[in-house]
Amino acid sequence: MKRKTLLNLVLFALLAVVALVFIIPIVYCVFNSVKTSKEILQQVTFLPRNVTWENYQYVFERGSKYLNYYWNTIVITFVGVLITLLLSAMAGYAFAKLPFKGSNSIMGFILFIVTFPLAALLIPIYMMEFKMGLLNTHLGLILPNVMNVLPFSVFIMRGIFMDIPDELGESAEIDGCGIFRTWWNIMLPMARNGLIIVTVFAFYNIWGEYTMGKALATQDSAMPISVALTLLKGENWNYGVLGAVITMAIAPPIAVFTVFQREMVAVMAQGA
Repeated sequence: MKRKTLLNLVLFALLAVVALVFIIPIVYCVFNSVKTSKEILQQVTFLPRNVTWENYQYVFERGSKYLNYYWNTIVITFVGVLITLLLSAMAGYAFAKLPFKGSNSIMGFILFIVTFPLAALLIPIYMMEFKMGLLNTHLGLILPNVMNVLPFSVFIMRGIFMDIPDELGESAEIDGCGIFRTWWNIMLPMARNGLIIVTVFAFYNIWGEYTMGKALATQDSAMPISVALTLLKGENWNYGVLGAVITMAIAPPIAVFTVFQREMVAVMAQGA
């Protein structure tokens, strides 16, 4: 018993150290966002001595283009997540409850797409969007991002629907429900935890995506915040403004995780 307790304490200490390694840079960035440039460069401290909001004021008043980048990211992410949720829920249900000839092979091919490095797909995607006139548009970033997260999302939803007893669908059919109504009214509410996992997965991947944003959005009209952060680099870094913009960029993913953390833990505990 004592040995088990000691091992748990050691494991807890190791996990705490790993957590601090990831958390401290984020906290330091947030603290820098409320410091003056003088304090950041000349009076190097971890905690701010005098809290100031001038860096955020700069972003909202003189850095209006960064608000535009922020808005671009919001549009791309939320539309991309909604499309991913709809398609993955429909495809996952079809693979799990509506078996058809060759479904396993198609599912295997979908998962095979995940193994492709994104860099290998950039040139074909760029050429397709150039011919279709989708470069530097929101849609031109939404579609590739959905393509990037959809295969794994379909795999997750397929597993969730497979765990739902077939008898529920059969009972709905006896009561006169069609395929769509069974999916919408019976199956989808029971797949809530899977939808949450897909939401968080898609949100994180689309919100912070850099490679496709850098290649497909070179103009301010569609550039996401992940790419725009690199534009803050100049002859002199304004670390306070940089900290404010980064803080604004990481706040939504942290908020999403905070809202859905219980459901995520519940799904992982179930083995989903």
